[in-house]
Amino acid sequence: MSARIVRLPGQGKKSSRSAPHPLARTVGALMKQHREEMGWTQGDAVTAVPTMGSVPTLSRYETASQPQDPSKVEAFLRACRAPAEVLEEAARCLRRIKDSPSWANPSDVVSEPLAGLFALEATSKVIRTYQENVIPGMLQTRTYAKALMTDVVDAQPTAERRRIYRELLARRLEIRLRRQTLLDEEDAPLFEAVLAEAVLIMEVGGRNVLREQLIQLLNLALHRPHIHIRILPGTALHQGTALHPSMVLLKPHDESVGRAVYLETRNRSGDLLVDDEEIEMYQASLDDLWTRTLSKQDTTDFLVHHIKRLCD
Repeated sequence: MSARIVRLPGQGKKSSRSAPHPLARTVGALMKQHREEMGWTQGDAVTAVPTMGSVPTLSRYETASQPQDPSKVEAFLRACRAPAEVLEEAARCLRRIKDSPSWANPSDVVSEPLAGLFALEATSKVIRTYQENVIPGMLQTRTYAKALMTDVVDAQPTAERRRIYRELLARRLEIRLRRQTLLDEEDAPLFEAVLAEAVLIMEVGGRNVLREQLIQLLNLALHRPHIHIRILPGTALHQGTALHPSMVLLKPHDESVGRAVYLETRNRSGDLLVDDEEIEMYQASLDDLWTRTLSKQDTTDFLVHHIKRLCD
């Protein structure tokens, strides 16, 4: 199953219905998975765990169509003999929902599947991305991100459209930069980025902007142990190309449930994939690309080379 991101603001109607928070769906999936592992119907589960109240209530918990009480979720998972790491995963999700900033929900700036990506990032143990055209959003400098967004504004066909997008630019920029604080947290996920060689050549925003961006990548690669950046040289593509030019794989702490893949089409639309077969396919592509990248030392040498080139 996949979720299609709506076009950017003003390009289509939004549903007036509020969709379940992606992290709440993860909690519901954990409850359903472990109930079924016990061989219980929903009726059996309510009998075994009376605090759930009723079958309709349990159904709404599993579909995330009503708020999930942390104590009831914990009691239910314990009754299902879920391991400690699953209990912690569910508790972590519920804490993230409570603490989620306003931009983590659908709005005129962030559509539901993209909000789902943000929420899943916040509860992931591993995030792996491949980017063929631009630096990953989580690693972008302010000036690089602004240059990308300004390009979208300038490309609008009418003055009114340009005005609308210009008004949203600052908010979208702040959202992108706030997402990056996830990598500063004590329990930050492992972030692995494969960048096609062409990304280091395209002078987004001009030479100075790209140089600043590459310096930031170099610093992150050298000094942040949970951030791994690797360059995929153009010569490696003779072994096969990526399944998609912009892929993000998200692995939760409990890897048995909640994995997702986000496929982005720059400034237009995207898919948040949760089907296991689709995820396996894109994960295999990402794993294969990783084996063809330059080593850490060669990657840093490559970055230094391009930084020096931009100083000439």
